[in-house]
Amino acid sequence: MTKKYIIGPDMNINGVFAGNKFPRDIITICQKEGYEPIYVAEGHSKLMAWKYLHDWNNLQKIESNSIAVFIDQVSPRITRRMVYSTLKRKNVAIIPLLEDIDPLRSSEMTPTQKKRELNRLHQAKYIISQNRKESKLLENMGFDVPKIELNVLDFLSDKIDSSKKEKNNKWKVCYGGNLTEQQSGFLKEIKESDSVEYYIYGKGEVSKQLPKGAIYKGSFSAENCVGNLEGNWGLVWNGQSLEINLRDNKSAYYNYVSPHKFSMYILCGMPLIVYSGSAMAEFVQKNKCGIIIDKLDQIPKRLNLVSNTAYQEMHQNVLEIAQKISSGFFTKEVLLELEKMNQF
Repeated sequence: MTKKYIIGPDMNINGVFAGNKFPRDIITICQKEGYEPIYVAEGHSKLMAWKYLHDWNNLQKIESNSIAVFIDQVSPRITRRMVYSTLKRKNVAIIPLLEDIDPLRSSEMTPTQKKRELNRLHQAKYIISQNRKESKLLENMGFDVPKIELNVLDFLSDKIDSSKKEKNNKWKVCYGGNLTEQQSGFLKEIKESDSVEYYIYGKGEVSKQLPKGAIYKGSFSAENCVGNLEGNWGLVWNGQSLEINLRDNKSAYYNYVSPHKFSMYILCGMPLIVYSGSAMAEFVQKNKCGIIIDKLDQIPKRLNLVSNTAYQEMHQNVLEIAQKISSGFFTKEVLLELEKMNQF
C-alpha cells in the first residue's frame, strides 16, 4: 500500500480569525484519513539554523515512491525549495494544496522570483486548488496539471451557531478580519443607513477610524468566534474601496480564493454577502445561502428586498452547509477524489 503524507506547519491555537487555523484543520483531517504528518516551518531565521536542520530531518522520513500533500503558499521560502527538491529526489508524487499563490498578489517579489516559484507547480502530479475559478486561472497560466477543487475551506468546530436570527429594527452586517488599511480600508467609506448597521471584529488601525453606523466589537480567536460574532449577514470584501479595484493585484487576487472568513460566517449561522466577480459568488447562488453585490453601497437596497421568508430559507441552507464545513467534508471529498484518480 502506498504511503501517504501531509506536509505543513505545526501551528499553535492562537490565530485571530483565519490566523493559523486553516493549515491545522487540513492536517487534522488528513491525519484522520490515514496521512502521516510531516511538519516543516513556514519560514526560517538565520539565527535559528537548527530549525532548518530539524525540518530537513523530518523530510527524510518520507518513503520513496509515496504520496505527499503539501500545504503550499507558493512563496519564495527556503522551506518550500527544500520540500520540492527532497520529494523530487525521492520520486514522491507531490500534490500541492494551495493555501495561497503569493506571486499573484505580492508587490515585493521580483519577476524572476515569481516565475521560479510558480514553475515549481509543474512538478506536481495533481494540484488541489481552492475553487474552480482558481483552477481556471492556473490553466490560463499554462499549468495543465490535473486539478481538484475544495470549493469551500473547511473550518473544524464542535459548535455551530444555529440560533434564530431576525432583523429587528435594522439588518446587522458582520465583518471580521484583519483591520489594516490595505485589507479593510473600505470600512472607513461605509455610509450610515437607516436600515443597516455594521458590526466590525478584528485587530488593526481601521478599528479606530470607523464611521457612524459601523460599530467596533473587539476580536476573537478562530476557535472562539462561533457563538461570539453577532450579525444577520457575513460580509466578504477586501481592499480600500466600496468597489473592487481589479487593477490592484491584491484586491483582484481575492476573487480567486475561497476566503476563510466565508466559512467562519457560515459556522456563525450567517448568510453571506459576496462580490459578484468573486469565486464564491457561484457557490452562494447555487446553494441559495446569501446575496451577490457589485459594490458595497448596494447593500441597504439589496437587503431591504429580502423578505423574512427568504432570509430564513437562506439561514437554513447556511446551517446545512455548516454541518459539512465543521466536520471536514470538503477536504475529505477532495482526498477521496485524489485516491480515485491515483488508485492508491
